[in-house]
Amino acid sequence: MKKGWLAVGLSAALGLGAMAAAGLGFHGFPGEGPGERDGRIGLMSSLPLYRAPESSVAEALAAQSVRHHWVRAVLEKRGTLEPLDVLDPDSLGQVDRLLLVQPRALTPAENVALDTWVRAGGNVLLVADPLLVGEPRFALGDPRNPQAISLSGPILARWGLALEPGKDGDGGVRFVSMGDHELPVALGGRFSLRPAAGGGQGECRLRNDALIAVCSIGAGRVVALADATLFESDPAPAGAEDMLAALLGMVRDDVR
Repeated sequence: MKKGWLAVGLSAALGLGAMAAAGLGFHGFPGEGPGERDGRIGLMSSLPLYRAPESSVAEALAAQSVRHHWVRAVLEKRGTLEPLDVLDPDSLGQVDRLLLVQPRALTPAENVALDTWVRAGGNVLLVADPLLVGEPRFALGDPRNPQAISLSGPILARWGLALEPGKDGDGGVRFVSMGDHELPVALGGRFSLRPAAGGGQGECRLRNDALIAVCSIGAGRVVALADATLFESDPAPAGAEDMLAALLGMVRDDVR
């Protein structure tokens, strides 16, 4: 069944964050408190995580008084946040770890720079949703809207992964156990393993019914999540800061 607009249903469902888990656990990863520091954090996202696009001059003038997205607030507590418009050796050299949350399509040069940086020891959390659930703020086709369909296929292929659509369902939110919290997922995608494109070498393992992939790429580490529901949600659902902290902890963890 095609994913529909779930803004109202999603908001209501996220209020049930204490409901029972879907039976899929995050095993093998230590917990991490929200106060831990992450150094210099790079962020690239088509979602309005750092700043929301303005629809008018008046709105732009009032932007400084607008409340920031909860993800930005959490990241700024955890380290020095660096919003990135372009991925190249210079920009990547300024960060210790990178969050790519439903990013725009990367250019071939950006994919090469990202792959090189990871293999040299970089750490990435990549959120790639096959289809976002939130209703776009602007008209269809407006470039100010988030990237509705993930375009991260080339870099995933380089790392030995392919993103597949989620299972059929009614489009409702389910919850996946993440330590003491429940990660909201709305028809999340699934990763599958494939030979790495271009002769790249890496080792990926799938977890949580292939919702998550954890990869050792050269000296670096990639954690890929096939659903962006947590990041689409604003205000934050119950336990959101701890869930983001746990995901960042997975990226930092060098225990295989």
